[in-house]
Amino acid sequence: MKRRYSNIGAVIVALYLIIAVTPTASATELEDAVAAADADAGGALFRRCLACHTDTEDGANRVGPNLWGVLGRQFGLVQGFRYSRALAGSEEFWTLENLDAFIENPRSARPGTSMSYPGVRNEQDRLSVLAYLASLQSEPDNGSDETGEE
Repeated sequence: MKRRYSNIGAVIVALYLIIAVTPTASATELEDAVAAADADAGGALFRRCLACHTDTEDGANRVGPNLWGVLGRQFGLVQGFRYSRALAGSEEFWTLENLDAFIENPRSARPGTSMSYPGVRNEQDRLSVLAYLASLQSEPDNGSDETGEE
């Protein structure tokens, strides 16, 4: 006697959704991994990115936007850079999670992106690049002068 599975389609969809929305690593795990990664090695790996991006405060845009302060910045907001529809006008902000996915495979992470780079598949290299990008931030102004007095 064969049993018919009338809801097999719903079960498959439910399993797919569970797998699709379950992150491979929690945000805390990724933050810890990036904190432990070698930002200097990431800077060395980033050199290949310099063909299209700059990494200095107030750096110019090239084929890609300047990446100074990218972490925490809203998608598509570097002044003077023309973004693809995949990033322009988005309400999202760059986090370690979506930046990790984008660096791993830009076209998979943001379908329609004009970034032609194939991505960094090696996880340790990606963590190092993320650590480097996280270091590209201005020091907060604490309101004190050079002598430490306010």
